[in-house]
Amino acid sequence: MKFGLCLPNFGGKVGPGELLELAVAAEVNGFDSVWATDHIIMPRRLKSPYDELFEPFVTLASIAAKTSGVKLGTSVLVLPQRDPFLVAKQAATLDQFSGGRMILGVGAGWAEGEFEYLRADFRKRGKVLDEGIDLLRRLWTDSTINYSGKFFRVSSDAAFFPKPVQKIIPIWVGGTSDAAIERAAKVGDGWHPVGVDPGRLSQGAGRVKKAGTEKTISVRLTVDVRRRREDYVSADGEKRVTLSGSREEMSRKLDEYAKAGLEYLVAYIYRDEVREMVADIAKFSGEIIRSYS
Repeated sequence: MKFGLCLPNFGGKVGPGELLELAVAAEVNGFDSVWATDHIIMPRRLKSPYDELFEPFVTLASIAAKTSGVKLGTSVLVLPQRDPFLVAKQAATLDQFSGGRMILGVGAGWAEGEFEYLRADFRKRGKVLDEGIDLLRRLWTDSTINYSGKFFRVSSDAAFFPKPVQKIIPIWVGGTSDAAIERAAKVGDGWHPVGVDPGRLSQGAGRVKKAGTEKTISVRLTVDVRRRREDYVSADGEKRVTLSGSREEMSRKLDEYAKAGLEYLVAYIYRDEVREMVADIAKFSGEIIRSYS
């Protein structure tokens, strides 16, 4: 099993320099990757932690300059409310600057008000996401771009460079719904839900792996290495499982996830003080990551 760290680039309590410190701590302590979350403009009525958020590509580009080995991921980018041509350029550029370390996590999105602000169609977001994923891959691989889709078109020969360092940037599909699982199976290089329990992960992993054994099964979980923490309800109203408690408790839970098909855990570790987060990152590494290496 591999491990990543989801950075607290949202919530307004951790500054740019501290995010870089956390990313370096993750690399030093054996994490395989660091991840940044995405939202652009949120309705205040939702009272979500995403009202204040550092843009993920800019955040990860800064981290790329301070690290040498950790992969750089989005968990997840709300692709249907962004211009896929620009996303393809941003991801390819970050892949170039980082020497091929980009993983693009994408999702359909859930905040209808955010779509309205950005003049994106919330009702068609699934279809836009599917076509956007296809377009990204074409932009990254085709020497000449000609594309005729329902939502995006390039009607005459176009050039798109630079291509990524990687032959193709891995695209992991987020979401816990049946539609998200089906999308991960059909067009994703991996499935990346947040907070699902082992039972739901097993159901989704089985479907995704039927479509290709090379697809990565990952999950993002809130992690607490100091005390047992209860499961919670997210800003979008979904129940989320946590990984917490003693080393033995976390190991037992991870064994359940491993049996369900988990290959890659992205841990969200948060404390009010950055020095405490750095300590918890080191503790998680010593107690958990090393036991799986």
